[in-house]
Amino acid sequence: MPELPEVEGYKVYIDSTSLHKKISAFECRDARLLKASLADFEKHLINQELTETQRIGKYLFVKTSGKKILVIHFGMTGRPNYYKEKEDRPKFGHIVLTFENGFHFAFENKRKFGWWDLIDSIEDYKAARNLSDDARDITLEDFKASLRKRKTFIKAVLMDQSVAAGVGNWMADDILYQSKIHPEQKVQDLSEKNLEAVFNAMKHVIEVAIENDAHHPDFPEDFLIHNRKEGATCFHTGTAIQKIKVGGRSTYFSSKWQILD
Repeated sequence: MPELPEVEGYKVYIDSTSLHKKISAFECRDARLLKASLADFEKHLINQELTETQRIGKYLFVKTSGKKILVIHFGMTGRPNYYKEKEDRPKFGHIVLTFENGFHFAFENKRKFGWWDLIDSIEDYKAARNLSDDARDITLEDFKASLRKRKTFIKAVLMDQSVAAGVGNWMADDILYQSKIHPEQKVQDLSEKNLEAVFNAMKHVIEVAIENDAHHPDFPEDFLIHNRKEGATCFHTGTAIQKIKVGGRSTYFSSKWQILD
């Protein structure tokens, strides 16, 4: 599933290809991918331009020259594709914007878990879904404040989008691996030093992933992602990586590197 680093890459891609071009047509092969009516999308996008993008977690908000803001969620397999010739339309490009310059913007969505919506306000949308600031932008003070009343495992809290919007499963595992914190460590038992270590590791994992275009093989060799499977070898200790369930999610860690207090 596209997580924060992948969606950041999509944001950069859209910024460099699809902004400030008048939309001449809108097509959707499957209306189930639209959270507003087809008529509304045609009304609010045709003859308008995409003007600016903003990402919060896994959500991409695209401002337009009209009254509405486009929301894109990439689901499991969503991705943008900017192309010119009609015959180059990707097989799973179920939603397509056509620009007056003759180019097209397709939303590839093979498994159809991604979707588009139209909204009036990013802040209202964020509040209604209890989204925190983006994990890349959140401050240490806000991060600590979000954790103060939590009484559950740190892994589950890291994946709570009201705490750090955009952190997904593999990211949470690597954040805890980088900070040497056991995924079942209770938040209330973490020291200030521990909390800062988790916060700094979160920022580090995010920036490394973005710098490497979310291409895991290019990550530093001490990242868990390279050995994130049961029985693989921990980079630091040489012991086997273990797999457990935390908050209903598969979780990988090194018991000798991430010691539970």
